[in-house]
Amino acid sequence: MIGFWPANSVGDDIELYTDETRSQLLTRIHTLRQQSEKVKGEPYYALSDFIAPKESGVPDYWGGFAVTAGIGCDELVAEFEKDHDDYNSIMAKALADRLAEAFAEKMHELVRREHWGYAKEEKLGAEDLIKEQYQGIRPAPGYPACPTTRKSSPYLSC
Repeated sequence: MIGFWPANSVGDDIELYTDETRSQLLTRIHTLRQQSEKVKGEPYYALSDFIAPKESGVPDYWGGFAVTAGIGCDELVAEFEKDHDDYNSIMAKALADRLAEAFAEKMHELVRREHWGYAKEEKLGAEDLIKEQYQGIRPAPGYPACPTTRKSSPYLSC
């Protein structure tokens, strides 16, 4: 599933709008500034810093996608654990996790090159992806960039 919404930042929040007129608010995403200690002079970023401020008048957008490779995994793991089969339990969880990560990487590429299309000619190798040489950012819910997004928005997560 892939979605794109008109968006602008307001302070540390990101406002998503129902349409291009930006007159009706869909939801507000509350973002958190980085918390770990930094070298003096380095900025403490929030996701809102990557969206054009509302007062700038620049129309910006928020894009997101969701993937899974774990449908039925909990039940499978429960069966393995019921049989005291720790190895297969761990392997099932690890495989679902790795497949979801790989799918997210592929979806991110499709967004950049096709669906949003801002990097149509991009040709990145595995090392480039590891070093995040692509244009833009790819935060994910549950990670430090957006630890509580699910609670703050009934519609979307990061």
